[in-house]
Amino acid sequence: MPSKHSRRERKRKRLKQRRVPPKHLLAQARQSLTEGDGRRALDLLRQAQHGDPALEELPLLLFCACMQRARQLAEKGLAKEAAALRTSAAQHRVSIAFSQLAEEDWMQYIRHADGAEALVDYADYLQAQRSPILQVERMLADLLVIQRCWKGLEVLAADHPLRRDAGQVESSLEAMDAGDWERAVGLLGGIGRRSPFAAWRLFCKAMVCFGSGDDQGLRRIIELLPADFALTYTVAEWRRLCTGEGVDGLPAVQLALGTASSALADQLGEAIHKGRLRDIERLIPGLAVALYPEEPLQARMALLQIVGLAVPRNKVPIEAIPGLVQRLLPTERVASAAAQIGLLIQQMSPDRWDPGPAAVYLDLLSVAFPHAPDRAVARGRVLEAMARTGHKVGLQPHFLPAEMVESLAALLDERLDDPGLVLPQLMTASLAADPDNREGYRFLLDLLRGHPEYQAKFEKTLRDMAARFPDDPDPHLEQAALHYAKNAYRRAEKSLAEGRKCAPHDERLLDLQAIGFLKSADQSRKRGRFKLAAQDLQRAEHLERPRLAFVLRVKRLLLAVVSADRDAAEVVAPHVECLPPSARLRTLALLLHDLAENSHIKNVKPEMGNALKALLNRQTTVLEQLGPDAVLELIAPLPADFRILYDRLQIAPVFADWWLALMERLEGDHLLAFFDILLACDQRDPVRSEINRRLRGRKKAERDPLLLFYLA
Repeated sequence: MPSKHSRRERKRKRLKQRRVPPKHLLAQARQSLTEGDGRRALDLLRQAQHGDPALEELPLLLFCACMQRARQLAEKGLAKEAAALRTSAAQHRVSIAFSQLAEEDWMQYIRHADGAEALVDYADYLQAQRSPILQVERMLADLLVIQRCWKGLEVLAADHPLRRDAGQVESSLEAMDAGDWERAVGLLGGIGRRSPFAAWRLFCKAMVCFGSGDDQGLRRIIELLPADFALTYTVAEWRRLCTGEGVDGLPAVQLALGTASSALADQLGEAIHKGRLRDIERLIPGLAVALYPEEPLQARMALLQIVGLAVPRNKVPIEAIPGLVQRLLPTERVASAAAQIGLLIQQMSPDRWDPGPAAVYLDLLSVAFPHAPDRAVARGRVLEAMARTGHKVGLQPHFLPAEMVESLAALLDERLDDPGLVLPQLMTASLAADPDNREGYRFLLDLLRGHPEYQAKFEKTLRDMAARFPDDPDPHLEQAALHYAKNAYRRAEKSLAEGRKCAPHDERLLDLQAIGFLKSADQSRKRGRFKLAAQDLQRAEHLERPRLAFVLRVKRLLLAVVSADRDAAEVVAPHVECLPPSARLRTLALLLHDLAENSHIKNVKPEMGNALKALLNRQTTVLEQLGPDAVLELIAPLPADFRILYDRLQIAPVFADWWLALMERLEGDHLLAFFDILLACDQRDPVRSEINRRLRGRKKAERDPLLLFYLA
């Protein structure tokens, strides 16, 4: 737990930051954007906004920071967080005064905007009778080539240079993508020097010079290319090679074009495919130098990992890997690289799960990661990979060999008291090393969910996740569901309130709150407190949750049946006759399902279920009105979050007498989906009977292979 002193230090730093003038914060944010640090830029801009919300530059810089950070999060696979930042960026974009932007501001905006949006905004700027900005139009041309958003040009006038020349550039892209640079130059012949696309014609000419080995012509073209051309890294590499800084033994042009590495890569691929170990060993050093001349050792290690990935495909024998690694790498890297290849093989083939390579790799982690923060993240990811691979293969921890148990103990630095906790222990150790791994917490919860003996650990993980990620409502949702399951309604409401602070508009919070009211109504109904039950149902209805309308209707009917002194069918019939056929049948089925789950309650009588069953059986005439989708919807299981209300989510058994008639109405994918639902209910005999009925009398060539697969 952090000390009071450290908390005071953080508070003092925050107060110090708040004293910085907003204008200075904006300058720092611009610098952070230039350096690619979107997170810091956002923090600085929010501080500036707090100090002076009326700053004119704020909307533009906030938009750029949000877009930059969204792209960074998307690259890390955090799609949900990236989408939220894109939404924020769209809100800031509306506030940008484009008519007042200077040239530098326009360039900043275009660097971070999507091509189609940037074109629309620039077109509006021109329509306001503003003079064109040539530098901005050239950057828009780069965006068009890279993002291929040609339809966005429709917002510009037909004679505008961007729209006028776009056709020639678009037609040349296929040649560029194929590396046919001479043809691309020919297709771009009509592009003038003043065209926004002129830099791309020069780029294609430069590539032709590369191909012909004309370094002098290449130098001339490099001087003509704009300094902020979209492919600046490629141009910088050209400059380096043209000044004679290339690797000895390979011409600069050939190296930049990749023709040498391409030929070697083809040869290595063929050698791996055919299992020629000598050729593999001979080709890797040369290809490593061609691919990564600055760090050929790193390239060798990567290529050896590729060779290792051929082991699960039986192209290379696993016994050959240690020898290759030993002969191609320095002594201090051999053990670490061999262990890393072993881990990769496990990812490709989970049935080879073995903690031994992971234990060796983590022991030698300082070789690959000399800095402690990097080492901690790497340790966390290795342990997570072991846990996920073990889960994927269905690991049985109770039957592990003694040597694996020893490796696991070394891996975790602790004893394995409970074999069933091996995978959760791996994930717990992973999160201790890499506590910012949000998906890791979710996976740990999945490992612990459904095991009552690990309930305390499950709840602790939820608390840790909520404390670590204050912007995430998921742990609060899980906590609320746990409290509802224990009938701890006040605690559940408190958890939902915490969740609303994180995500005020998250629909799942309202859904769960409504489910909680239904759960409370169930408890009151079971105790004979019908008035309290009706009040809870009314509270659930006031939340107006569309997902719960169907269940709410059933709960109202159940309360009416239990509290009335009349025949159950007489109570229910007037309420269901007005419903469409599918909704009517599903309502009666869920009502019967609910009665069956409450059959042990004193106020639920057997005759209630009998009367409703008879009412359902009188509805068989409506089967002809049901299409295939309606049939599947009829027997579909309830959503997983309804487990708070029902012990069993499958309602298909209620229609057991109708299965044959329902299956006769289905074909193809609908029939297979019906089979899946029945098999999930452990109902194999009806599926087997229906398949045999359909296959009977058919020749082998006419039999549906999918039906044979299900039968097997």
